[in-house]
Amino acid sequence: MKATLSLLLCLCSALMADPLVVKTSDFLVRPTMSATLMPEQALPIAIPAKEWGTFTILEIAAHGTRVSKGQVLVRFEDESYQKKLRDAESAAKAGKLSLANAEADFASAEKYLPMQLQHARIKADEAAEALAYFRNTRRNSEVTEANLSLRQSELRLESELEELKQLEKMYKADDLTENTEEIILKRQREIVKAVEISLEMAKLSHKRKLEVSLPREAVALERDEQSAAIALKENEQNLPRNLELKRIALEDAKVNAKRSADALAALQAEKDLFVIKSPAEGYFYYGTMQDGRWTTGEPVKALTPFSPVAIKRPFAVVVPIDATQRLEASVDEATMRVLKHGVKGFATLSGRADQSFPVTIKELAAAPGIDGRYRVSLSAEFPADLTRVAGMTASAQVTAYQAKGVIAIPLKALRSNGEGGWEVEVQEADNKVKRVAVKRGVAWGDQVEILSGLSKDQTIMVPGA
Repeated sequence: MKATLSLLLCLCSALMADPLVVKTSDFLVRPTMSATLMPEQALPIAIPAKEWGTFTILEIAAHGTRVSKGQVLVRFEDESYQKKLRDAESAAKAGKLSLANAEADFASAEKYLPMQLQHARIKADEAAEALAYFRNTRRNSEVTEANLSLRQSELRLESELEELKQLEKMYKADDLTENTEEIILKRQREIVKAVEISLEMAKLSHKRKLEVSLPREAVALERDEQSAAIALKENEQNLPRNLELKRIALEDAKVNAKRSADALAALQAEKDLFVIKSPAEGYFYYGTMQDGRWTTGEPVKALTPFSPVAIKRPFAVVVPIDATQRLEASVDEATMRVLKHGVKGFATLSGRADQSFPVTIKELAAAPGIDGRYRVSLSAEFPADLTRVAGMTASAQVTAYQAKGVIAIPLKALRSNGEGGWEVEVQEADNKVKRVAVKRGVAWGDQVEILSGLSKDQTIMVPGA
């Protein structure tokens, strides 16, 4: 059953394939690549701004313009920048003044606050001392003094009464009272009344002293002592805090002043960014020339007056007049695998197929770009009379591989043997077809080199030939 099935498969394969006699010939791998003429040195034009983010074109040199060193390439609108700069200058001045005030305030507080705390301690000590002195000494002294004053008033009244009594007794003994004696008695009686009134006043004063004045003074002194103690405690807590707050305010003022000064300096450093001049003599191109590619796109198309330009990212280049030029191409992975460093070939610029020139692969990328293709750089020996500028296109062809007198067959004649090897169907003399294992070499296009397993003049079957 297996033999029958195998025979049927062979018959079907033979019916769907055509015979091909194997011959020897030269096998060449010559990839053709589309390339762009690129400079080895391209000076990027970008806006390295950090503070100012809006740059609107007022005027810009035309794409491809021949420029001299120092020539204006782009001029940007700077009215808004100038307003911002003036604001930054005002802020920097205000920051300096605020810092000066904070320094003076802190210096004053550093001297005054300790004095204020010392004054509060003195007041507290004085209030406590006054209260203690009043309680321990002065109140008793004043009570004694008040008692003594009252007693003196009483004694005076007693003395005046006694004197009146003696006068009355003396004048009564004479049985005759003269006018002069009457006057003396009357005066003495008035003195007694006055002293009686004075005594009453002294009693009232004495009572008020003991019952009102001294208790009130005691309360007042206690309040003064308590108030001074509270004020001292508050000052002990608050004054160091206030000093620290003023120190923090000083540090904040220093930081703010520095920030304002730095912001002003940063803005001032960008005043020259609004006029971009050519760094060298050469050609002015829109877009970027990097990693062998000239990138344009929508942002480059927008390089017109009154259009904004993104900062930090290059938007144009200047190609120096003496920059060395090379050809840059990108190839797929299959082509990359047959190329090597140093491989030679030739190229022609578009529209000048009559002038070919030698090229050599100088660089070959080991990794693909984001588009999946590999960069190939070719040095060239340009004819002296061949006009060329960066951005021109070319066609380059290199001989990546060559072998003389080898067997090459159509790639579709190969079949996998399912074990990692390759085989072809060989037609024998009796027209029978058998599968033969072969070793393959380089493949290019629709041909593949056979290193072993086939001989010249053998006939192989090629599907769909």
